[in-house]
Amino acid sequence: MRIQKDKVAHFIIGFSLSMLGIFWLPLVLLGFIFGFGKEFYDLSGRGTPEVNDVIATLIGAVIAMGIVVLV
Repeated sequence: MRIQKDKVAHFIIGFSLSMLGIFWLPLVLLGFIFGFGKEFYDLSGRGTPEVNDVIATLIGAVIAMGIVVLV
């Protein structure tokens, strides 16, 4: 199975934004906010909405959140 570059980018962004929670814990929510915000932006007609984009972003954010909580 081949993973699309777009999904990898969503994962990296979700992970990176949520990792900012290391500096201040509430920032761990940025990955989740971005994931849903980007898709709402796409739904407004300015992009291509895809459920898999949200899923990829949220998976990255969840992994980062786990790391932040453990640290």
